[in-house]
Amino acid sequence: MNHPILYTFRRCPYAMRARLAIQASRIIVEIREVKLQNKPIELLHLSPKGTVPVLQVSNEHLIEESIDIMEWALEINDPFNWLPRDFHIKNQMNCFLKKLDKEFKVNLDKYKYTNKFERQNPIHYRDKNLIVLTELNHKLETSKGINSEHLSYIDYATFPFIRQFRNVDPIWFDSMKLPFLKIWLYDLMNSDEFSSVMEKFDLWDPMKKPIYSNFSF
Repeated sequence: MNHPILYTFRRCPYAMRARLAIQASRIIVEIREVKLQNKPIELLHLSPKGTVPVLQVSNEHLIEESIDIMEWALEINDPFNWLPRDFHIKNQMNCFLKKLDKEFKVNLDKYKYTNKFERQNPIHYRDKNLIVLTELNHKLETSKGINSEHLSYIDYATFPFIRQFRNVDPIWFDSMKLPFLKIWLYDLMNSDEFSSVMEKFDLWDPMKKPIYSNFSF
C-alpha cells in the first residue's frame, strides 16, 4: 500500500466528516468512491457491515467509524488546531457527537425517509430535532465555532448532518429563527473546504489507475 485507502461515498454525511478531516490534515489517501447499492466485494471483505467511510491504514490497521478516522488524521497533523488538547473539553465534544449520531440522526432519518417509515409522522421527528438546533444556535451566539472561537473538530463533524437536515425542506429551515446557526451553516456550505471535498470522483474500478488525493482546494 502506497497510501491509506479510503472507501467513501460523496453524499454520505459520515464520509463527509472523514473527507473534511483528511483535507485539513493534508494526508494523501487512495480514494475508492463506491456505490452503496452495489458495494464492492473488497469493501465487504474488509468491513462486513458495508457502510462508509472505511479507512484501511495498513494490512493490520482498519478504521470503520467516521469520528475515529477524523481523530486518526488530526492526531497525525492538525494545522488548524481542530482537536482540543484539554481532556475535559474533548470528552464534552464526544458526548455531544454521540448524541448527534444516536438521537439527531435517528430523528433525521425518520423525517427524511418517509417511504421507509410510512407509519411515522415525519413532522414529529423534525420538531424533536429543534432541541439540538436551538442548543447549537445558542452556542454560536457568542463564538464562531460550537465549542471554541474558531471552527474545529466538532463543527466539521456536526455540519454534514445539519446540512442534510436543512436539505429535506430548505424553505421551512430558512424560515426558522435560528440566526447564528444559519450563518454558521451557510458559511460552511459555501466554503472552499466543502466545495473541495464534494468533488466528484469516478466510481472505483480495480482495473483502473488509483486516484490519490487529500481533497485540497
